[in-house]
Amino acid sequence: MRLGQMAELNETGERMSAEHFPKEIFAKYPDRKEKKQADLVLAAGAVVVSAACADVLRQFDLGHSSLYPIKLFQHDRKTPVEGEYFCLNIGERKDAFLREYSQKVIEYGIGGFRMPPNLHDDDVAVSGVALEGSDLWVSPPLKRIFFLSDRLTQALRAAKMGRVFGFRTCRIVEAS
Repeated sequence: MRLGQMAELNETGERMSAEHFPKEIFAKYPDRKEKKQADLVLAAGAVVVSAACADVLRQFDLGHSSLYPIKLFQHDRKTPVEGEYFCLNIGERKDAFLREYSQKVIEYGIGGFRMPPNLHDDDVAVSGVALEGSDLWVSPPLKRIFFLSDRLTQALRAAKMGRVFGFRTCRIVEAS
């Protein structure tokens, strides 16, 4: 599977096995030594989390989402980047995103939407479905974004990982 295809399936909440994800990723630039990575990075289209972040995630209901080990290397393809990392397969989706109440969301491609870079708390609205089931999910047709329950968000904040996630609260809109 191509990396782009893997990334697209991950954005739509497809449950995938370890074979769909790269086992190794190499740094792009030969003249730059990569340091230990943040707790959450996008690398070659894969959502990659640190071992510390994976430990927090595993304490919650991930549904069909999975964590697969990955090795990060310097450009020389031999020297490892400091740390232990995992690819995150987001294998859960909830039909919770409410476009009509999320005015700042931008149309993206055909039938898709993405978040603007200056997104604020409560700019995105979701239905009460977001409160049910797994603590980590995607909500197509939103692209390049995933959702976390409040309890998982609080645990990641307590573990000092809030900055890399760029958390924003969502409004819960109940159907009338």
